[in-house]
Amino acid sequence: MRAALSYGVSYQDLLEVVRALYVFTLRERHEAQGRQVSEARLGLTAGVTRGEVVKLVEKRQQRDEQRALAAKHFDQLSQFLGRWHDDPQFSTPYGAPLDLSLQPEGAFRTLNQLIAASGITLERDTIISNLVLAGCVEVRAKRFVRCVSRTLNPNRADVARILHVGRMMAAHNSTLVRNLFSSDSEVAFFESTTLSDFPLSVEGRDKFLAHLREDGTEFSNDLDRWLLGKQDNLMNPSGRHYGVSLFFFEAPPQRTPTFSVGGPELSGSVAQSS
Repeated sequence: MRAALSYGVSYQDLLEVVRALYVFTLRERHEAQGRQVSEARLGLTAGVTRGEVVKLVEKRQQRDEQRALAAKHFDQLSQFLGRWHDDPQFSTPYGAPLDLSLQPEGAFRTLNQLIAASGITLERDTIISNLVLAGCVEVRAKRFVRCVSRTLNPNRADVARILHVGRMMAAHNSTLVRNLFSSDSEVAFFESTTLSDFPLSVEGRDKFLAHLREDGTEFSNDLDRWLLGKQDNLMNPSGRHYGVSLFFFEAPPQRTPTFSVGGPELSGSVAQSS
């Protein structure tokens, strides 16, 4: 609720969100039971008119399309930055990205060449504007583009970033639920948690975070390079996308002991499933 107030969400907007959540949850319950329900029947069950249900469905379809487009942009920009750093055509032997020319100029690599090699469909101006806004690139003398950060993490809470946070939260929850309820014949997904076994000062927290940023970023980059090198052997057009997400968190205060399947949780230990 504090987040809703901070972002200026009105009372009527909040009511609309709750109404839509109720209607769609009701529809999903019917579908899970193998029963198809019409808009009229759904409205009657939920206590709203058929017209309101139709409007909610149309708005949801529009939002889904916008979210899919924002997610596609985010993924393609990440792919673009990864290629820039990992492809030896566009980086130094030490992994530093080369400055790219905006126009053909001598033997310099061009931005258009990188776009073609990345296999993304975003327009060049869209790529430049989004990466400049995210603080990933700088345009020098209107002739070259320089990459200053591989991390696509805009400081502004824009739609794409909010969507990314939602997708990562859903992915994390999905892995936890899968590992909790999977059978012995199913492959458990990797999960690992490290929690300090003693309270940290602000200085200690910052040092812990700095260590994670250095080693965690390198680990993530190694995974990117490994996947890129194995693409021909691992890719299947009919397969699914899989990934790894790293994040730093502040543990909530524990008022009561917590227990897992194997026994009580041990602070300071690494619990993992793979």
